[in-house]
Amino acid sequence: DSCFLPANDLTHSFSSYLKEICPKWAKLRRSHKEKKSVVMLVLCSSALRSLELIKSMTAFKGDCRVLKLFAKHIKIKEQINMLEKGVFHIGIGTPGRVKALVEQDALCLNSTKYMILDWNWRDQKLRRMVDIPEVLYKHLHMLYSVYSLLLLVVLRSWSVKFSFC
Repeated sequence: DSCFLPANDLTHSFSSYLKEICPKWAKLRRSHKEKKSVVMLVLCSSALRSLELIKSMTAFKGDCRVLKLFAKHIKIKEQINMLEKGVFHIGIGTPGRVKALVEQDALCLNSTKYMILDWNWRDQKLRRMVDIPEVLYKHLHMLYSVYSLLLLVVLRSWSVKFSFC
């Protein structure tokens, strides 16, 4: 139970919701120095939704670097190079691209403290993230990978907070 944060009841904007679930963000952001990792990982159903969330979180993110983790107009090699060269605090993207980066050891989840699933948002066809078959498969695979990682790392008292927005 302690790993799951309260879901967004849609009374919050994305920025205010993040401020509520992560009140010590400034401290986490300053202490994060690892390359190839992010403190907060946000999974969305599409690249367009990822861009929308990036724009809407300006009040929350402060002085941090955000990495776009989706395939639309961004090659995976570019993202791998960016992860190797710089320190990023927030990663926002699709389950398919995140899965590919994790499988290639380009994205490490060891320092990820928050995983936020854009669960309540619906596209033009009123489908949520889990209603789109191709996204659902990659999303479930990603959750399985994280769950397996949690089982391996629990002995080191590593914790990830999951949230459904």
